[in-house]
Amino acid sequence: MSLKKRFVFVPVVFAVAMGAQSAFALDVPGPLVDPAWLNAHLNDVKVLQISGPMKAYTTAPEIKKEDGKIVVVDVSGHVPGASFVDFKKVRVTRDVDGKQIKGMIPEKAAFEALVQSWGVNKNEPIVIVPKGLSTPDVDEATRLYWQLKYYGQKNMAILNGGMAQWLADGMPAATENAPVKPGNWVATGENKEILATYEQVKHAVDHPGSVQLADARPSNQYMGVFTKKGEKPGHLPGAKNMQPGLLTTADGASARFLPKASYVSMMKTVGLNPGKSTIDYCNTGHLASGLWFVSHEIVGDKKARLYDGSLVQYSMYNGVKTTDPAKLGK
Repeated sequence: MSLKKRFVFVPVVFAVAMGAQSAFALDVPGPLVDPAWLNAHLNDVKVLQISGPMKAYTTAPEIKKEDGKIVVVDVSGHVPGASFVDFKKVRVTRDVDGKQIKGMIPEKAAFEALVQSWGVNKNEPIVIVPKGLSTPDVDEATRLYWQLKYYGQKNMAILNGGMAQWLADGMPAATENAPVKPGNWVATGENKEILATYEQVKHAVDHPGSVQLADARPSNQYMGVFTKKGEKPGHLPGAKNMQPGLLTTADGASARFLPKASYVSMMKTVGLNPGKSTIDYCNTGHLASGLWFVSHEIVGDKKARLYDGSLVQYSMYNGVKTTDPAKLGK
């Protein structure tokens, strides 16, 4: 049997058939789980795979051995029993104060229907699987995690290192695209303690020191060297930059989260107080979800909030201000 075939053999339907009764009794051990834990509990959780397009989901991974070690050449396929999640459908364009804001969290009923379409049931523990090769694709998982938490899901985790680490650890991959039976997941109340609105961000800008502002974009955007279309250049006044490359480590196998102590040290280095009320933002709330996940879930700062509209929304209002890139360093 070839190594490649050894990794692609598990039917996606077995977790549903065997785990229906036990799925509701398990509590995930934390916001992150490793491949060994997930493999041991596939029958007990609902796996949501957000690791690329459908083609990657149904394509066998390319794997080889070098010096006795597993090397993943192409990350594809999916965790057995996982439901496919299209990241393009996770966020939507919404009308806010007459402005069309892209990349926003869907309204309650729409998001509930979307989660149900993935086969998630009420009170079922969830594990989200990103591709796991870079911070931006890991942040697809953190964004989904934040939205689920906003609408009441508590028992969930992200697979640390994603599909890349799953394969590197020698776990089985599936390629079938089996029909998904809709679940009965229910969106409960809106957890507004983890959401920051434009008005709250504007207040933080107008009252320096009242709330920390954390910019989760690459440094060239933070400094105004590169500006996304439709946004004001630079960053929010007083904001500290915690660029995405700092949030995960890649050793050639996967992009994984760091220990809590590492994040605390980095935050202090860039001028952030890990225990102070913080608003995390980026362009559209994608990269900032990664920083929010690190702050709120790993470091334990329960005062951390995500600005859903981020600079796309902020830049639409007249009279708002960001730093002037021409004055940086003066």
